[in-house]
Amino acid sequence: MRALRPRGRSTFLSVVAMVVALGGCALASDPPAPEVGGQESAAPTSAPAAATPAADPALHDLLPERIKSAGVIRVASNIPYPPWEMYTTVGGQQPTGIDYDLSQALAAKLGVKASFDQTAFDSMIPALLAGKADIVMAGIFDTPKRRESLSFVDYAKDGYSLLVVKGNPQGMKDVADLSGKTVAVQSSTSEEAAMSKLSKRFESEGKPGVTVLAFPGDSEAFLAIKSGKAMARVQATSAAAYAAKTFEDGNAFELVESPSITAEFGGGMEGIGVPKADTELRTALQKALQSLMDDGTYLKILSRYGVENIALTKAEIDQGTD
Repeated sequence: MRALRPRGRSTFLSVVAMVVALGGCALASDPPAPEVGGQESAAPTSAPAAATPAADPALHDLLPERIKSAGVIRVASNIPYPPWEMYTTVGGQQPTGIDYDLSQALAAKLGVKASFDQTAFDSMIPALLAGKADIVMAGIFDTPKRRESLSFVDYAKDGYSLLVVKGNPQGMKDVADLSGKTVAVQSSTSEEAAMSKLSKRFESEGKPGVTVLAFPGDSEAFLAIKSGKAMARVQATSAAAYAAKTFEDGNAFELVESPSITAEFGGGMEGIGVPKADTELRTALQKALQSLMDDGTYLKILSRYGVENIALTKAEIDQGTD
């Protein structure tokens, strides 16, 4: 998933228009497709919205007492990161995306509600550990470093790709082509650390390193590619493929896939982050997710965003790799 300082508000809002959601939430009817980058765009997929799952009393009983009493699971997320999380309209406040849809389905199955709270990416885990949120859902990878403080209910398996401008003028094909290039990443992500490591390796081999531009949000990283300040963006394949397909009706970006890219940047399991000590909530989420996998709700949600290829059939705990 996902060092320059944040750009000004006006610049940020202009880029948010590029990454606005192209569909509604999976638990309701699809709204009209909004404009993206000034152009009218089709919905990302024709897959129907999933019906709201019925509450399962046995699963509800597994929840910690504080969640039962509050009637809500507080979800920390970082918007926008399409197709995982985004807003339905430019400047709007209604979230949508894989994580939003899935959080609502999980909560419904558990007989509670789920809030979905915008949080700075590098503040999500601290907020969770400070008790300001119950879980993290932001398309984040289940890694050994994160498992030092969290457990993960794994819900997708993803790789890595490069996102470049349409036409790929630099002719980039694999990891070796990043030598001497300027690459955009989101700060405080596994990609940022891996890119720094790759740059040092290039230099040790007598090759030009990588100039890394790290941004606080996804939108700024996209703008860097669009404006030519960066030659590529390293990103989970699910997110990069969605951007290539949807921005400016598919005319803005292009996806570069290669086994060497996933091998270099890791890939693996993406998971719902839960504090390690909160075993009751972790177990409840795992069993609720498995129920959604078994009844087809989970796959319908992924299908709405065209990412069925990242689906799992079994909800497991802490199966991510470095």
